[in-house]
Amino acid sequence: MGAEQYGEEIEFADSVTRVISDAFFPTSPAATMREAIFSEILAGVLEASPSVENLDDLKQEVLTHQAIESEEVGEKTWDVFLKTYTTTGERGARGKEAKRYVLPFHPQIAKTIQPAETRNWGKWYRMLMTSSTPLSFNSELHSQFVTRLNSMDSSNLFEQIIIDAASNLSGDTDGDDSFTDPIRPYVEDCATYFQKDLRIWLNDDYDSSANWLQSTRDLFSFHFMMYYLQLAINLRKEFQATAAGPPYEFTPRVRDIYFGLWDEQASQDRLFSGEWRERDDEGIERFVYDSWGRLAVLRKINDTVDELSTDADRSGYRLTEAMTELSDQVRASCVESLADFAGFSAEGMDLPTASQRFVRMVRKYYSSRSRSNQTPITMGINVVRQLGEGEDRRYYRTQRKVGPTLRLNRSALRFFARLFGQTSDEKHYDEFISYLNRRGVTFDSRSESVALEELDDMGLIDRQSDSGGAVYVRSI
Repeated sequence: MGAEQYGEEIEFADSVTRVISDAFFPTSPAATMREAIFSEILAGVLEASPSVENLDDLKQEVLTHQAIESEEVGEKTWDVFLKTYTTTGERGARGKEAKRYVLPFHPQIAKTIQPAETRNWGKWYRMLMTSSTPLSFNSELHSQFVTRLNSMDSSNLFEQIIIDAASNLSGDTDGDDSFTDPIRPYVEDCATYFQKDLRIWLNDDYDSSANWLQSTRDLFSFHFMMYYLQLAINLRKEFQATAAGPPYEFTPRVRDIYFGLWDEQASQDRLFSGEWRERDDEGIERFVYDSWGRLAVLRKINDTVDELSTDADRSGYRLTEAMTELSDQVRASCVESLADFAGFSAEGMDLPTASQRFVRMVRKYYSSRSRSNQTPITMGINVVRQLGEGEDRRYYRTQRKVGPTLRLNRSALRFFARLFGQTSDEKHYDEFISYLNRRGVTFDSRSESVALEELDDMGLIDRQSDSGGAVYVRSI
């Protein structure tokens, strides 16, 4: 249903804020390159404050490095560095001018070079490192990650020159005690599986340092993308459940999202073809767009709880929790807060009704043709796209006449097979499908067959005829 059909006047006093600092959505991300996102995360993990914005400063350090014999050698070295270890935002990052990003091939790069655009992605890392029962940050796993990063060597002499140059520009770290404070995730299963995969990956020692770190970047990008998608889907379901009336019961969980393989034909009868953009505003794209308004409702509810200084027994309230755990008086204050902000009358409204109306008004506010800044697209849908795209492992594809679809390319499929191979002794192909499904990636039967064929082509399938034709995924 289009926003213009609601017939409501938009009277928002200021911008609609969706950030909830201690739960669910701790920062408001914008579309930028994976390299910038991961660099920012690493800087936070390592408690560093990168200050070098101009790569000319790094270049001067490279040119004067003791291993550089002449200016000509230095210029060639720098040229190789730019071509091999940097990328630009020409493929759609936020901003009109293409910005150059340094691949964080070593932790020292992230500690020194400040990305062109920052959005405090470190808080998303903190959130996915948090378990909510009881609410606690996984300090033990975090320490293992920090130790692995601090012990990394350069992969070759060329990298060592760049690392030395960055070290000469790096300042002191400024320890942030709050970095390990917990941030409650909306979908706790997403945090659980992120932590499981990170733990598995920390034990992988078969790559060079640079390759291992770039694979870590792709792992983070997948889990951040999946959290955003699962958040959007579950928010919609929870708001629907609340609107249906009591009992107000809802538990967020990882929902099935249909993916295809990269080169599969996206015909109309395939489930993955319509997953992102279905008819009647029922696709994931719409859920991501509308998550802005739903998160804004939760922000207003939690701000109201904080202002009233109630004895809140949790970090962040979901809508069903607000209905079952807050007093009638506090809920009434939440309704007033929503109504005052959006400019409608709260008389006779309960919290579910006010919440639904607020979401509709936010949709209309951002869908207005007079607004050139389509914020939920540039800071929502495009964020998912940027996390899903990449030079190597890809989870999102846009094609002419097809549009956006969620896909796994061969490199991504191989990477997940590698992670799966270290999870348990049971390597049956059906278990691999279950491994993906627990993380939100669902294949229909045709995609399962294509995935099997691709893994077989890569030499990762073992067919054991003496076990009734059982099919296993080989460890990499």
